[in-house]
Amino acid sequence: MKTFFRTNTAWLLASLVFLSGCIFYQRYPMAKSRLTKIEKSELTFYILDAARPASRVWYVSEADFRDDSMTGFLIRLDELEAQEVATIRGRQDAKYSKNDVLMYVKPKFAIALGDTITTTIAYEQLEKIEVHEVNHSKSIAISLLCGFMPMFFFTAFLFSY
Repeated sequence: MKTFFRTNTAWLLASLVFLSGCIFYQRYPMAKSRLTKIEKSELTFYILDAARPASRVWYVSEADFRDDSMTGFLIRLDELEAQEVATIRGRQDAKYSKNDVLMYVKPKFAIALGDTITTTIAYEQLEKIEVHEVNHSKSIAISLLCGFMPMFFFTAFLFSY
């Protein structure tokens, strides 16, 4: 009986440790209309060529969003940095990218962009916008599953006697 309670206590502690880091992130599309409403202070904005998002990426400095366009100073990233921005390899990458806003522009517009340029981009030139946000359903489901595991084992043990 003592062994069972030690095992259950160990499961409970392991579950609590697991639950503390059990937040999952996912890329979600964002409506263009939200750009004027979001707080920009903690966000990092990137422009990506929709045809080649892993190699043609610009960092947006001094972004100013209006009702129909965005103005900003664009700095093109090298290919290695571009891949880092465009590629999410796992949960840790997604967590660190949670403040990134990825704005994909039409390829014909992206071709005209220089390495560094101050420009205005009309929202009709954007194909899509993506952000990393917490995937609440997956986070809650995994947390509940881990939380109920010790109770399941305890119940199974009680019914086995």
